[in-house]
Amino acid sequence: MQTRIRRIGYKFRIYPTEEQKVFFERHFGCSRFIYNYLLALREAAYKKFKIKISGFEAKKEISKLKKQEEYQWLKEVNSQSLQESAIDLEKAYRRFFKKLGSKPRFKKKLNKQQFKIPQYFNLYVSKNENYFLEIPKLKSTIRVNVHREIEGTIKQATIARSASGDYFVSFNCEIKEEVPCLLKTSNNHEIGIDLGLTSFITTSDGGKKEAPKFLRKLERHLKSAQKSLSRKEKRSSNWYKAKKQVAVVHENISNHRKDFLHKLSSELVNENQVIYLEDLNVKGMMRNRYLSKSIADASWGEFTRQLTYKASWRYKKVAQIGRFEPSSKLCSRCNTINKELRLCDRRWKCKSCLSIHDRDINAAKNILKIGQGMPECKSVEKSTSIFSFKKKQVGSVKQEPVSKC
Repeated sequence: MQTRIRRIGYKFRIYPTEEQKVFFERHFGCSRFIYNYLLALREAAYKKFKIKISGFEAKKEISKLKKQEEYQWLKEVNSQSLQESAIDLEKAYRRFFKKLGSKPRFKKKLNKQQFKIPQYFNLYVSKNENYFLEIPKLKSTIRVNVHREIEGTIKQATIARSASGDYFVSFNCEIKEEVPCLLKTSNNHEIGIDLGLTSFITTSDGGKKEAPKFLRKLERHLKSAQKSLSRKEKRSSNWYKAKKQVAVVHENISNHRKDFLHKLSSELVNENQVIYLEDLNVKGMMRNRYLSKSIADASWGEFTRQLTYKASWRYKKVAQIGRFEPSSKLCSRCNTINKELRLCDRRWKCKSCLSIHDRDINAAKNILKIGQGMPECKSVEKSTSIFSFKKKQVGSVKQEPVSKC
């Protein structure tokens, strides 16, 4: 038996006191300052002297700053949290040099804030079965709402504050598990999935799942909150309150969408052994101003990412067919290509076999057929990142022609 290490994250809500919030804000500010300071230092060194400062050399600057009188306030926070900021900057530069991300930018105070704690923290249970967290340089304990059992060994903790003002802690855990040489499963079912806007997914079995359209449902609330924000004087007390209301609506939309995607992806992975997907050019489709908002609301890339890592956990497979495969225009019965098919044609009749097809169901059947016929299916990791520097973090990459009917 071979063993592998599976990494999993847990995110829980925490309820800090007012004193603890001040402590967190101090950590947020110091971590953000170190990140921006080292970023400015590396940019200036390269711009003036064409010198590339490595991540190890940048970390040495933190101890030099602490020795200066004007930066004595850096000693009030956990030193390892400051070092993690330097490590995050080095990771951002590596992604930029490998063309996996954009150039590192300076962090702002109004965005999401966080700091990492790699060691010397403790999560324990009290007599009343309540969970509390102990972190370095904080004498009091933080109440944590642990709503699910934590598996594996906790390696790192991250405390974050969302734009709406809520605080969370994330634990990065490692689980050692045995990998069976031969996988014996009673469920060898394979399925093809067509992604869409009217129906979020259409399966080759004929099933459909309607798109929830969370952004469209809360668009009026979002418009009202943004309208109120635009009328406030910038940086005033009322402006900050209105800005928080906008963040609350955005967070509500995001939470509903994540809940839907997690439940649907878990259901598909549990019921099927192999899942075939199409390759959508989401970036190209977003250029269509008539569909861009609906495409962004659908989150096809996030759905593909969740399917991929959940399938790898359960030793199952998720694969994508080629980008230019004619999944929608191909008749699933006689393999005749309908070159006259437009995007607005939701049902069409094949001129060869006279079969009447539902556009989405026909596409899902063709995705399954094409996927099964490929000798080696292209792994979905090639177009969807799973937190790896070796893979590009783009969503899907197939596009159908958009025409106005």
